[in-house]
Amino acid sequence: MVTVRDWRTSQRYIRIGHNKAIRNYFQTVTRNSTRESLRNSLLITSFDSANQMLIKMQYFNQYLSGIKTDTIPLIPEWWQVRVGSDRPQLVVAFRPKNRSNEPKNKASKWALTIPHFDASGSQTNIQKKLKLIPEYDKGNYQGMLTLKDNSKLIIYAKSIIEAERFIKKIVTSNLIDKKYLDKTNYDIKVGKIKGNYKEIRVTPTYAKYFSTGQQNLQPDWVSFIE
Repeated sequence: MVTVRDWRTSQRYIRIGHNKAIRNYFQTVTRNSTRESLRNSLLITSFDSANQMLIKMQYFNQYLSGIKTDTIPLIPEWWQVRVGSDRPQLVVAFRPKNRSNEPKNKASKWALTIPHFDASGSQTNIQKKLKLIPEYDKGNYQGMLTLKDNSKLIIYAKSIIEAERFIKKIVTSNLIDKKYLDKTNYDIKVGKIKGNYKEIRVTPTYAKYFSTGQQNLQPDWVSFIE
């Protein structure tokens, strides 16, 4: 059950994240200009209703930022075939760390899935956990961590060291339900894959949590990380 206090906490995090994105997008504005008016009208205030917040976020994401999170669902294609696709999943969106001024480079382009994400606790605690998801360098090395029920955390990094670093960070940050992972005895497998994947530094932007995996493609919640 969501309490008024929980919603106020969520509202605060949403407002901070959204307004930060707005200010980054409108870094240079002329005083009393149309652009300044648009920026001010899109900022979320503490007095906005949930509907007003949603309208502002939808307009910015769809027409200005290039993220378009609602028109491009963050659902991995492999869910239809992989073992563990019907189990709790946190799907994390990543974007290039160093963005150019072109809108097309501002979008979150890659998704990574953390099976059995520990979603227990308050929304505040969950937000703190999400902040622990690290940046990483993408590339041609596949790192894989297999959990006790055979579900897998998979990452494509630029090196063996980078793949191991990312997975160990996820493990040591207690982001995976301890029932499915023995932190004192786990095995990370890393191997080079065919192809010429672009090496690029990426950073997490937002996450969607699916408590029943592909059984329900509507996420339980969506949270911004940036």
